[in-house]
Amino acid sequence: MVKHLDELFTDLEQYRTAQEMRLYFEEKMKEINDSEELRKIVRLKQGKVKEFVEEFYPLTLFSQSKYFGLNSRGKVVLGNQGYDASIIQQDGTEKKLEITSYIDGEWEHKDAIRLNERGYGDMRFNDVKSLKERALDNLEKVLANIRNKSLKDYRGVSLLFVINTYDFFEAYNNDSQQFIDKLISEIKNFDFKAERVYLIRLKENTLSQVDSNTYVLK
Repeated sequence: MVKHLDELFTDLEQYRTAQEMRLYFEEKMKEINDSEELRKIVRLKQGKVKEFVEEFYPLTLFSQSKYFGLNSRGKVVLGNQGYDASIIQQDGTEKKLEITSYIDGEWEHKDAIRLNERGYGDMRFNDVKSLKERALDNLEKVLANIRNKSLKDYRGVSLLFVINTYDFFEAYNNDSQQFIDKLISEIKNFDFKAERVYLIRLKENTLSQVDSNTYVLK
């Protein structure tokens, strides 16, 4: 199974324009959504699908923003080289990008197994906390991840923080802008050893509204 899905992404590490990245992402998602077998593997994030979901998708979003650069080409770079993506800009210079997000990996993996086995997952929140309390808990976890990045040496590399607000706000028809503003205010207190620092907010319609959900913090 995993081998089959990896074959779907043999060309994942190719340079593409912004338009080509979006087309590639949409074509692969259609192929995955048309196959129950592939959907199950995607939920488990096995093989190259982990990089497709956690790195290629954010890079595709970034490529649709005004910060990607006209006529630039980008690709994900698999491995442990200290960055996740390479962008060749119009003048031929390379921009390196480290893509990072806070993910509750253990819960997501267990819930993916439950969904594959019985056809439905568990509620993410099964406590009695209010939505505000959950959002504050999430803020602390997100900030802890970002704080760790601020302690590392990323000179020559730009950071792209990916923040998923949907489960905490948009899923309940609440706006996440106040959360984002608070997060940005806290992040600006960190001293990053990086070229630039960007933040992308993930919610239901991010791909069609990238610029309004992308922020430059440094």
